[in-house]
Amino acid sequence: MTMTTESKTYLPEEDVAGRFAELVTALEASPDTTPQLTVNGQSIELTSGMAAALLQVADAMRRGLAVTVAPQDQRLTTQEAADMLGISRPTLVRMLEAGEIPFEKVRRHRRLFLTDVLEFRERQRRAANEALSDIVADAQVMGAYDEDPAEARQVLKVLRSQD
Repeated sequence: MTMTTESKTYLPEEDVAGRFAELVTALEASPDTTPQLTVNGQSIELTSGMAAALLQVADAMRRGLAVTVAPQDQRLTTQEAADMLGISRPTLVRMLEAGEIPFEKVRRHRRLFLTDVLEFRERQRRAANEALSDIVADAQVMGAYDEDPAEARQVLKVLRSQD
């Protein structure tokens, strides 16, 4: 089975969303078994990462959301990395030159490893969560906020895991 590696967006269909709900339920109910995907009589054994990705896709489509599959090379150009981080390329280049993300230079071109970009994004999210927790704690001390910082952190964690 040959597939193209270009980006594609899949829109949920009512009957498909129901089938995905069944898939999510089946995969969640059997964590000890090795998941398999069968298409046109051909079975593929899924790794835990592949199963997790399919669960995320299935859950999103079950909720009526469109899903875009965008294959990424392990090495990214500065523009691809900037797009992934939601920043401009010049801003990313300044960050690279400041040593915030490792990169390698191939002649005149900078190349970043996908894992380094994902690690940076995770560090940024953690820093933002900690800053928000500090703001909540300060507001709580001043009596301007009644929420417990630990609860707020947990809610943020749950909300961000749904992305």
